[in-house]
Amino acid sequence: MKNKITYVFSGPRRDNYLNNSVEAKEFYYGVFNPEFDSSNIEIIDFQLKKSIPNSLLQFFDKVFTKLFSLPFYTARLTSYKNFKTFKNSSHIFLVNENVGCSSLLLLFFINKKKVKISMFVMGLYSKKLRFRYFKFIHNLLIKLLISQIDFVHFLGKGEFNKACDTHPKLSKKFNYFPFSIDTNFWAPNENFNLKNNSNILFVGNDGNRDAELLINIAEALPNYEFIFVSKIPILQNIELPNVNLISGSWGEKAVTDSELKEIYNNARLTIIPLKESSQPSGQSVALQSMSVGVPVLISKTTGFWDNEVFKDNVHLFFQNDNNLESWSEKIKYLYKNIGEIEPISNNSKSLTYKYFDLDSFYKRLESYL
Repeated sequence: MKNKITYVFSGPRRDNYLNNSVEAKEFYYGVFNPEFDSSNIEIIDFQLKKSIPNSLLQFFDKVFTKLFSLPFYTARLTSYKNFKTFKNSSHIFLVNENVGCSSLLLLFFINKKKVKISMFVMGLYSKKLRFRYFKFIHNLLIKLLISQIDFVHFLGKGEFNKACDTHPKLSKKFNYFPFSIDTNFWAPNENFNLKNNSNILFVGNDGNRDAELLINIAEALPNYEFIFVSKIPILQNIELPNVNLISGSWGEKAVTDSELKEIYNNARLTIIPLKESSQPSGQSVALQSMSVGVPVLISKTTGFWDNEVFKDNVHLFFQNDNNLESWSEKIKYLYKNIGEIEPISNNSKSLTYKYFDLDSFYKRLESYL
């Protein structure tokens, strides 16, 4: 009887899991669920091995990714070993749309009646098309992918609604599945005191971060100290005396989770300027910051993950436009009025612990097994 649960990641997870070197657990999407038998957990990471078949797959990936604006990395996943793992699994979790698109060749050849497939989504329906005349094929490929999936878990309600409108006939497979974080890890230090903190923090790397606006904000506020934790190219050559750039991203040794937690613990405000998108950008950073107790100022976009639960000026602060002057004035106001942001700090922690902790994530996950 098959009872193996297989997780497929695009980034390095397997070695960290096997070596017991994981700090924050949210980016493992349920692997650490105490209800799972660890002996029946299999983890697959993207790997690229040199071979003639892989060279052909790389060419396929390059063409399809460029023409149809979808993330194909089949050369990093397609192998007989991975096929056997898929075939012998009872449930496969594809942790994002990159993994989903890259799994298509494998999914075609397994018995869907014997294997359940789940896919987490954060941006599948938010891709910017390079070539508008390929929109039909772009949408057709998404439909083809969804046809191979049993449960599509959208991490943002905005994108969930967009997907239901785009593909109503497939919507029975769709659900809103809030991203959650390891609140046991992302916690304030014993001596945490917002009044004593001075740094304004920015963390993140995805393409929906408005890096140009971020630079302009730092230039407009020379008397405020900023910390940028990012590998966004435009930020790498920044030379502002009030900006401390830490070039790093998740999974890299440049910044460990423990070091990032310490950075949060020394911040007064986390800012997340975003470009307009239906993708729920900034989600993990906002929740991590809120869990520590550092208030968040974030752009209000259509992709914000849950407008029903998160209330402006109660749990965080929304910025309704990407105007430099309004961002700068809002930051100065919040920075100086510590009495107004301390209640937000407390509210944000309470909300995160109540609705967006890993226990809540695990319980939701179990209902689909």
